[in-house]
Amino acid sequence: MVKLEIKNMYAGYDRKHVLKDINMKVNQGDFLGIIGPNGCGKSTLIRAITGVVDYIRGDILLDGISVREMRRKDIAKRAAVVPQNTFIGFPFTVWEVVLMGRNPYIGRFESLKEEDYELAHRAINITGIEKLKDRRVNTLSGGELQRVVIARAVAQDPELLLLDEATAHLDIGHKIEVMDMIKKMNREEDVTVVSVHHNLDIAARYCDRLILMDKGRIRTMGEPEKVLTPGHLRAVYGIEAEVHENPRDGTLYISPIERKEIYRTFGKRVHVICGGGTGGKLLTALVDEGYGVSAGVLNIMDTDLERAEFLDVDVVAEAPFSHVSRERQRDNIRKIEEAETVILTDFPVGPGNLSNLTDGMKALDMGKRVIMLDRTGMENRDHTGGEATAIHRQMCERGAISVPSLKAVTDMLG
Repeated sequence: MVKLEIKNMYAGYDRKHVLKDINMKVNQGDFLGIIGPNGCGKSTLIRAITGVVDYIRGDILLDGISVREMRRKDIAKRAAVVPQNTFIGFPFTVWEVVLMGRNPYIGRFESLKEEDYELAHRAINITGIEKLKDRRVNTLSGGELQRVVIARAVAQDPELLLLDEATAHLDIGHKIEVMDMIKKMNREEDVTVVSVHHNLDIAARYCDRLILMDKGRIRTMGEPEKVLTPGHLRAVYGIEAEVHENPRDGTLYISPIERKEIYRTFGKRVHVICGGGTGGKLLTALVDEGYGVSAGVLNIMDTDLERAEFLDVDVVAEAPFSHVSRERQRDNIRKIEEAETVILTDFPVGPGNLSNLTDGMKALDMGKRVIMLDRTGMENRDHTGGEATAIHRQMCERGAISVPSLKAVTDMLG
């Protein structure tokens, strides 16, 4: 059954075409991702589907009915939207916000019915926010608030869920939590999902099909492996990239292979071994100071990798949630060989990334200056049964410099 169909649609603002000749079908139960560079029309497409942006030509059909012929309330009974940016100005409780999802079903002079309360409770259970029910929304974290907004959408009891970069401002842990929850709804509740994504790795991991947009048009559509090809990425994003298959679950991930080298002031190279969000500020500071910076080994979807890519840092990337492979470790050692100084941040160490720590030992063998940031104590982030702590101690004995703050790191370089 076709849930959503768009025919020869042109849409935009002030009669200017942002979207041009859009044709697509979304079947009941699909999980469709929309990707493309900034300004290509992804968000405009979501707004056109819900009637927020009027389309100039063509048509959009929900369950075979043109949205132009539907009242906004009737659209809201079929489709719910989770926006990229959420702001709730009044300190409503979580329960009150979730109940707002029932507004399309309430007449002007009607009150909430038992069914409305039941569906709101169901939405809270599905999204796992039972403990937040009585909290004021202005006291919630970004991840908690996004769950509440999704619960409000679920309370609408929609057949179609539209996500406009709904996880864009969340850290990687909350991104995965939210997307896992939405994928479960898609599979178990048969909710059709159309989701705009900026992060290609998230899109490849969760979406059954992808639409790649470029300059307001659909360039290609299909399964992730047919859309996420080096040729398409080069043509649309202007990057050279390798597309790999994660050996753990078969999902795809993208690894850019050309990056701009940054040498603004010193021409000195620093290699940063980090992970788990411990290296973002340091990478930013080093780039701002003009050092040539590289980093690794970082798993795809690690926030440190996202920061490195934003800064155009030369980085060694590994598949998401995977142990560091020997190939990536060799790449990491090559970056160490090119650097004058190697910095290890205070990242948590487990069996999967223990080689990042031993690579620091190899840097000492090469005669490199090694600086270790240690704000919490190695024993508090050692998940290897003491092996990492022993290696850390040996590195200090062999001349690695342990410092307690980011400022101390930059002072050592100064």
